[in-house]
Amino acid sequence: MTSSERILQQAQALADDLIVAISTAPGRGAIGIVRASGSEEEISTLLHQVLGERVAANLQPRRLQLVSLRSPEDGGVIDRGLVVRFPGPHTYTGQDVVEFHLHGSPVILELATRALQAAGARPAQPGEFTRRAVTTGRMTLVQAEAVDALVRAESEAAVRSAHRHLGGELGTRAGAWRDGLLEVAAALEAIVDFPDELDEGEGGWDEVGLRALQNEMTVLVDSFEAGRRLVEGVRVVLTGPVNAGKSTLFNGLLGHDRAIVSDRPGTTRDVVAETVSWGGRVLRLEDTAGLRGAEDPVEAEGIERTQEATRRADVVVRVQDGRQRLASHGGAPQSPTGPPEILVATHGDLLSPSERARLKAEGWSVVAAPQGDGLRALRDLLMRAAQGGVDGTSLLIHTVRQRDALESALSAVGEALRVGANEPVLAALAVRSAGRSLEELCGQWSDEGVLDVLFERFCIGK
Repeated sequence: MTSSERILQQAQALADDLIVAISTAPGRGAIGIVRASGSEEEISTLLHQVLGERVAANLQPRRLQLVSLRSPEDGGVIDRGLVVRFPGPHTYTGQDVVEFHLHGSPVILELATRALQAAGARPAQPGEFTRRAVTTGRMTLVQAEAVDALVRAESEAAVRSAHRHLGGELGTRAGAWRDGLLEVAAALEAIVDFPDELDEGEGGWDEVGLRALQNEMTVLVDSFEAGRRLVEGVRVVLTGPVNAGKSTLFNGLLGHDRAIVSDRPGTTRDVVAETVSWGGRVLRLEDTAGLRGAEDPVEAEGIERTQEATRRADVVVRVQDGRQRLASHGGAPQSPTGPPEILVATHGDLLSPSERARLKAEGWSVVAAPQGDGLRALRDLLMRAAQGGVDGTSLLIHTVRQRDALESALSAVGEALRVGANEPVLAALAVRSAGRSLEELCGQWSDEGVLDVLFERFCIGK
């Protein structure tokens, strides 16, 4: 049994269960949707128990109908709403699916879920509906990742990028690369197996074509950081000494009080984060603990987290009290090999015009966060730093799995080019290895662990 067959067998064991989940966001709303997926027999049995035999038997496929959803335990009405049944295999999961469109009270939705569980369904795991779509062949793994990105998208550019993956563009491109690699591998193997039957200059080694493919793959690998920023947002970390005004600046940039502000040193003990969208750019702002020598173990842990957040940052905002900056004579703290930095001097309202001018001449943005002075200019700086060519108009990869699979394929292509036509057997092996990595990119060689990591990030009900 191949690894792919084993995965499908394991997944099928899970897919045999009847599952149910609330598929709309938590909270109150006009409408809430409860969704179930299972075999035709399981869905029929479920509907008979919660709707009654006559109503369930008269449901028309893919047509909304007004019904009373009842508890199978006491027959009491939970809610009157719309139900629609989608017969498999042409559904989201590839199985029979039923949706109940009810009033959007969290209590009603919870009661409806309990009723369906009493009728034989079990609670769905995070991403289990989409996982079934992958295992039944309704969706590729790349498209499943695109669904996750689409649900979490916080900008128009992120939506456009996710739709390109959902439409199959990445899979189509990877498939074309794989087909080209298979032709190269076949030609190399012909050199080994049938050398006497090839005319001079026929078949064999296409170094030019292989290098062109290598260049295309390199461009896509290099798009990972841009794609990751598009989906997750640009990580902007505010760092600096204690009492520099980081939390006040953080609140000022957000436009509301999110972090606790106090004159007491060490007030911020952990990383406080919030996502904002400015001009279509998504940024994840992180306020951090002030840097100093700390004996308190809790504060020391906060400082360690500050340093870790700074290492992971896309943009670092170095914050210092403008008065202290003017009183010091050292250079600005720069990280020549790290992320780009923006220097911010706070308490600008306590500085004279000449002092503000001096700081600006040294490259510092001067702000007075409580009054809002300088915040607009700082937001513009952050938006420019966040731009980085991320506009959703180019095909981007955005998951570590996609990057790793492409890097593996790229490494194998590089190995084939290194050994060249002088070692056709080794070159053919390397080319075929590259093809397998591209198959892994599209999900054809993924193991169960890869699927677990992907779908545990999904919301329940999707």
